[in-house]
Amino acid sequence: MKLIPVIEVGYANQGIEAPEYGPYWEYPNEWDEFNNMSYKNAGFNDPFKPFDPGASLYEIELISDDNLKKIVVDHTEELRKGEYDREQASPLFGGYVLEINEERLFYPQCCGDLGDIQFWRNISNGKESFYEGHPAPIVKFKNDEILFDLTVQEFDEEFTPIPKQRKFRLQRDDLKKAIIEAQLTLEKFANRIQAINESENLNLERIEDLLVWENINYQ
Repeated sequence: MKLIPVIEVGYANQGIEAPEYGPYWEYPNEWDEFNNMSYKNAGFNDPFKPFDPGASLYEIELISDDNLKKIVVDHTEELRKGEYDREQASPLFGGYVLEINEERLFYPQCCGDLGDIQFWRNISNGKESFYEGHPAPIVKFKNDEILFDLTVQEFDEEFTPIPKQRKFRLQRDDLKKAIIEAQLTLEKFANRIQAINESENLNLERIEDLLVWENINYQ
């Protein structure tokens, strides 16, 4: 089992016409081209490798230092200008892909972020916890198992991408091990962000908590 940290890199407002057809997983080439052109127009110098063809999700380990610098500077710009308070800021958007036996069963949903690691910690400990993104999975517990239900009704918001399995289960101990590995990846990522904070004179206190670890909506 793996819990893979990814971030969403969204720069769709760069004057590039979006593909006529979707979703991205059915037209990956068109969406890859759109994303790449958008990133180039936004000022990114290095190529991105999408987590899935056509997607705008990227493994945090595979993002170049130069691209990460721009992401961090842009994400914190309004906060540094005083346009909103720290309490209103969010970690980097994205979250965690749950992979079991090389099958990707759950992806970050809309409004998810790296702070969602607390959701996974909570459920690994058998603690009921809402998922900050939407739509949200129904999570139940049975002994040492965690049961996921991604079923949606006719007029409900659909999960993205559409799940191949609507219901599945996992062992709490396996999830705990996956969380440990994910946190090691996050710690390295947080160190890179701290270095950017210093090199770019962003002067943001505990920037690693702000962009990686904290989500005030989780207890």
